[in-house]
Amino acid sequence: MNLFDPTGWIAVIRSASPGDFWFWTTCVCAAAVAAFFATFHFFNRARLIEDIPQSLIRSAAQGYVELQGRGALMPGAPIIAPLTGTRCLWWACKIEERGTGSKGRGAWQLVSHRSSDDLFCMDDGTGQCVIDPEGAEVFPSLRQVWYGDTPDPIGGPKLGSLGIGSRYRYEEQRIHDGDPLYALGYFHTQGGGASAADINEEVRQLLVEWKKDQAALLRRFDKNHDGQVDMQEWDLARTAARQQVLESEREAVMRPPVNLLARAPDGRPFILSDVPQKKLEGRFRLWAAACLAAFLVSGAAGVFLVTHRLQSPPAAVTQQHPDP
Repeated sequence: MNLFDPTGWIAVIRSASPGDFWFWTTCVCAAAVAAFFATFHFFNRARLIEDIPQSLIRSAAQGYVELQGRGALMPGAPIIAPLTGTRCLWWACKIEERGTGSKGRGAWQLVSHRSSDDLFCMDDGTGQCVIDPEGAEVFPSLRQVWYGDTPDPIGGPKLGSLGIGSRYRYEEQRIHDGDPLYALGYFHTQGGGASAADINEEVRQLLVEWKKDQAALLRRFDKNHDGQVDMQEWDLARTAARQQVLESEREAVMRPPVNLLARAPDGRPFILSDVPQKKLEGRFRLWAAACLAAFLVSGAAGVFLVTHRLQSPPAAVTQQHPDP
């Protein structure tokens, strides 16, 4: 059958069994719906990156901001990418196995997928900000793919391997110390003392914790040893809890405030990348255009399938001959 001959496709569509026809039609329509929503997903992120003004860490307002700087490690244990053992700021990795079943023969099936949630820093020359990558959409520029025959990679990436005949495929993405970093997320500063409302809430939570251990509560505040904490003794407990909270606040005030960028509480996108802002914005627009093209093609294919399946074949025309 000529792939570019619509007559052949129409014949196949009309002759297909109902089960096969509606299965493939559902797949095409599902692809169209997915491409439609993906188009808006990527386009909205491109517009968001374009519209949010860039802030400096030193003068950034509390709330949703855009920052650019360089990634930096924090003191403490290093962050190590698990497949290659490379020291980095952030990593994500996955291992896939080549399918062997009758339906999945040759297809890659996901075995495991993990990503880092360790804290690291950004420095833009005016200040530092701690990045909590949990829940972020991360777009690193470095991606390594290699193949092997064991569930865990041995020896790291092998150059020149095309995966022919290999059972496993490994992939690792990383952002390294010192890489340029773009971030869009919720910026807030911790430290500098709590408000009166926050202190009252901490006192309430501390009293709730104390009430869970009734034996310890009685040992500490049951002054008349009657086996219960009366109103006067409960006032003593409340005073002790407030003193403990205030002491913790005094210690917190002595520590310098810490800037933190994390996932926004209202659900707005949290984006991290070592790709420059303009390039990342262009990449989102390109993905949006590709998804739009996929939507148009799959949508047109769905309409073509349904139209020619439901359309009755033309009735045969009987030519009448005059009587001799």
